[in-house]
Amino acid sequence: MKFLIFCSLLALTVFAKKDEEESNTFQGQKLSWKEDDGLEIKIIRPISEEKCTIKSQAGDTVDQFYQLHDAENNVIGSNFGKKPYNFKLGDGQVIAGMDRAMTGMCIGEKRKVIIPGKLGFGDAGRDRDNIKTDQTLYYTVQLVDIFRPVPGPSWKEDDGLEIEVTHKIESDACKKSAVGDFIHQQYTLHLADGTFVDSSFSRNEPFKFKLGAKQVIAGMDRAMTGMCEGEKRKVVIPPALGYGTDGRPPQIPGNATLYFDIELEKLIKKDEL
Repeated sequence: MKFLIFCSLLALTVFAKKDEEESNTFQGQKLSWKEDDGLEIKIIRPISEEKCTIKSQAGDTVDQFYQLHDAENNVIGSNFGKKPYNFKLGDGQVIAGMDRAMTGMCIGEKRKVIIPGKLGFGDAGRDRDNIKTDQTLYYTVQLVDIFRPVPGPSWKEDDGLEIEVTHKIESDACKKSAVGDFIHQQYTLHLADGTFVDSSFSRNEPFKFKLGAKQVIAGMDRAMTGMCEGEKRKVVIPPALGYGTDGRPPQIPGNATLYFDIELEKLIKKDEL
């Protein structure tokens, strides 16, 4: 009799464990896990294999919806229903725990994420959101979209202008810029030491100018010439092709080399004006 009871209990334990394992998988994909340093991830909206044509990886630019709350479930911040947050994955543009939590996601996938303080805002916290020292962060995140760049050529010209195509457009799909065209440009500008100077993204509006009309610095006129609509480049502009010995106080000192990330967002050909 005792042997039968033992066998029954053993069978129940095995079936319970099997049910638990099955509830934590979706088409063979694990739905929740905790990593050694305390990062916890639970997939609450998985995407089927046939619909998941691409998964996020380091180097991708991702659009993200998020909601952040504290341990008492008080909402600290959210952009659900608003403009997605955009950042480059694995580039240190977000806290370490978020970089990892957003890796390996399908477009449309939603996760609940618990990020320990050391993978969040650490000892410093973040005063503007009232995040305390070493505070654990509770997120709900959704991957809205992925942009994966296709690298192109790079070159340096005799006067020091350097150009690297970070996302190329194939020639059969290229609408190419030329002098006299009207440009809608997105850009971010840093100095040699990494100091941030300016970005069109901070104004949520592209910078617009006529190419070759000296409405921008000489290096930028040249860097934007021959670009395809949708193309992205990294550009290093020496002082002689930028703001020269005078600079542009107070942000740009004299003899400053300028480091731009640029995108030709929209191109209006001169015969379309």
